[in-house]
Amino acid sequence: MFKKDRVPREEYVQKPEEPEPVEGHKLTKLFNKVTGQPDSYVNKQDYIFGKTLGAGTFGVVRQARCISTGENVAVKILLKKALKGQSVQMQMLYDELNILQQLDHPNIVKFKDWFESKEKFYIVTQLATGGELFDRILEKGKFCEEDAVFIIKQILEAVEYMHKKNIVHRDLKPENILYLDKSENSRLVIGDFGIAKELKGDHDLIHKAAGSMGYVAPEVLTTSGHGKPCDIWSIGVITYTLLCGYSPFLAESADGFIEECTSGEYPVVFHKPYWNSVSKTAKEFILWALTVNPARRPTAKDLLNDIWITSTESSKTDLFPEIRKGFDAHKKFRDAVEIVKLNNRIKKLKLLYENQEDGSDTDIEVNPTDSLESIQSSMKTMSIKDGQGDLHSSLKQNAFAQLVLTASKHKDKVKNFQETEEETS
Repeated sequence: MFKKDRVPREEYVQKPEEPEPVEGHKLTKLFNKVTGQPDSYVNKQDYIFGKTLGAGTFGVVRQARCISTGENVAVKILLKKALKGQSVQMQMLYDELNILQQLDHPNIVKFKDWFESKEKFYIVTQLATGGELFDRILEKGKFCEEDAVFIIKQILEAVEYMHKKNIVHRDLKPENILYLDKSENSRLVIGDFGIAKELKGDHDLIHKAAGSMGYVAPEVLTTSGHGKPCDIWSIGVITYTLLCGYSPFLAESADGFIEECTSGEYPVVFHKPYWNSVSKTAKEFILWALTVNPARRPTAKDLLNDIWITSTESSKTDLFPEIRKGFDAHKKFRDAVEIVKLNNRIKKLKLLYENQEDGSDTDIEVNPTDSLESIQSSMKTMSIKDGQGDLHSSLKQNAFAQLVLTASKHKDKVKNFQETEEETS
């Protein structure tokens, strides 16, 4: 018999097990499971989202900062709602992800990460902050053939690398060629692999039209089948435009373009006075790249060995005065195109703030340590109401107001211009 005051020995007492501490990422995964978010959504917590860099048909591109590395990156955000039932676009998304992960070249934008939420896909890539190709040329105020060779050589080296991997970009144009940073000697990177394709072999062909009018190869628009040579054609157009300030093709329809580049002895004309100071070797390089028959068109390797690229005596004559004249002479048409693009963007902006699953996807940069008061202060600075329900509509209204104002100032310049930047069936 035990005495009433006897205390059981400690080793005989079964203590309840202490719960294991829950690590941050495990807690996040648990939260994702409860809320129905995919496992990869945990990656989103490593990014602080900043300003919107651009808008497309199915989503936007945002600047963001990676918390773990401190690096600024670009994040392409695609709405699943917009892609629902769009089997072609879904395949393009998978192609882009697959292709970006295969590429590692100094002149190609680098893939960093990807993840998804219930409502969006996120593709994280290197952020190029140096500006677009032509913007930099106009800012510099001086440009010679030697500069053009330096640019085109970088593009060719990147394209040769892609083609060796049987990857075709299909949308090479100045807007997709960016300077990595603001430094004078910054290298160029090719971006936007949204319609790129991986071929099964060297002679594999694609039979669906895709690309940007003015830079797309004729065989793409005729849907007779296109492959690696279509990128070479685009390089020819880019080279032409670099040396005179305007595109060689002005047709607004596929039929008009085909007629324009096949009606004469050569697909392009070197107009006076814009081409008076450009060398014969530069013109021959352009005509070779713009060979209408894709089977006879040179490869990227062929063009890298062309005398215009390899010569150490490239002309140092300043072409900028004529480039500026050519640029200004075609400005009215470009303005019309830009206004139509703005009009298209107004329609696309509805995607900007739809289905936001959390506040960090707004254009207000929110740090996890910010207080409610500081966030509200930032909202007031932007003339946004404090109420959470008014946030998205206010931002949307502000964005729409800016675009409508711009478009209204240029009503007389709006023309019926159709872009062919999206894949058609």
